[in-house]
Amino acid sequence: MNSQVRRTILKGLALGTPAAFADLTTATARPAPSLRDNLRRVLGTMPAHPQPAFTVLEASKIAGGVRYKIEYLAEAADPVLHTPIDLIRAYLLVPDHAPGARLPAVVAIHQDGPQSHIGKSEVAGLAGDPTLAYGLELFERGYVVICPDRFEHAERRRVMPNDMTSVDPDRDDMLVNHWVGQLVLRGRTAYGKEAYDLSVTTDVLASLDYVDSKRIGAIGHSAGGNALVYFMFNDPRIACGVSSCGLFSETAFYDEKAPKRRMAAFALPGLLAAGVTADYLGLIAPRPMLLTRGLSEWGRDNAADSAFSDAHVQDTRDMEAHARRAYLRMAAPSELNVVYFDEDGGNHAFPPGVKHQAFQWLDTQLKGPA
Repeated sequence: MNSQVRRTILKGLALGTPAAFADLTTATARPAPSLRDNLRRVLGTMPAHPQPAFTVLEASKIAGGVRYKIEYLAEAADPVLHTPIDLIRAYLLVPDHAPGARLPAVVAIHQDGPQSHIGKSEVAGLAGDPTLAYGLELFERGYVVICPDRFEHAERRRVMPNDMTSVDPDRDDMLVNHWVGQLVLRGRTAYGKEAYDLSVTTDVLASLDYVDSKRIGAIGHSAGGNALVYFMFNDPRIACGVSSCGLFSETAFYDEKAPKRRMAAFALPGLLAAGVTADYLGLIAPRPMLLTRGLSEWGRDNAADSAFSDAHVQDTRDMEAHARRAYLRMAAPSELNVVYFDEDGGNHAFPPGVKHQAFQWLDTQLKGPA
C-alpha cells in the first residue's frame, strides 16, 4: 500500500466523512479496461516467446528457390500436466534473390477438418487439394513463405506415427479436445494458442536477414483464415491479411439453430460479456484486410442447405458492417474488403478468379502498386 493511499484511509477513519472515502476511491481507481484489453483477456494468457531459432531438417532445391523443412520451439514441456515440449514444424519457401535483398514475406496458414494429417504440406503444394497450395503460389510470386503446422495437426499431433500415413480425423478431433482442455486449465484458449503459435512463427520469419520485417502478411483458408483474424488482432507486425472463407462468428457457430453441433474446444469463454467476434476484426484496423465468402458454402441441394448458406453470408455481412465502424473510426474504411463470390458454385473454396484477386491485392499491399 503506498503512503498516499494509507494517509487517505487514516483521514477517512478519523473524520468518518463520505468525502474522505471519496478521496480513497480517487486514489485507488484505475482506468476501466478497454475493449481491446477485454478481448485479449478472452483469448487467454500468453506465454513468453522463446528466442527465435530453428533447426533445418531438410533442404530441397525447387524451381525458383529452396524449400526448407524446419523445426522451432513453441513452448517448453509442462511438468504438472506432463505435456511434452511443443515443437512446430514448418516449410520455409525461399525464392532465389540477390545478396543483401530483403523480400516481402507471408505466413501461410492451412485449413483443418479431415485434412488434419496433411497440415503444412497442403499450402506448400506437397499434398492435399492443389487449389489450396497458396503458400507455394505466393513463393512463385517472389515471397518468402512460411507454412507451419497448426497445433494438433500433421507432425504436431501427439500420436505416433504423426506423419501423413496416420489418417484418423475422429481420433485427431479428440487429440485437439484433450490439448484444449490442458490449455483451459492454464487460463488459455484454442484461438489464443493459435495466435501465440503464429506469433512465434512470425518471430522466426522476421529473424531472417533476407526478410523485410515491415512487409509481412498472412493468408489462410477456412479454419486457417479464421485463426488468422485472432493472430492479426494479437500481433501488430502483420501488415495485411487474406482470410479465405474463414472468419465466422462464435455466436452463429454455437447458435442452437446452427447446421452442425460443435466441439466446445473452439468456444471463447466470456466472449459475449466482452464483445463479439467482429470486434477482433475491427481492432485490426487500420491495417488492410481482405475476406472472402462463397455465396453457397453450405450448398443449394435443398431448402435447408440454401437457408444455411444464406445465413452464413448474412453472418459475414453483419460482421463486416460491425467491423467497418471500427475502420471508419480509424479513417480507413477502404482497408476492409470483403469479396462475396459465386465462382465455381460459390462453394467453400478458393477458386482461381478469387485467388488471383487476392494475390493481386496482397502484391499491392506488400510490394506496392504495379
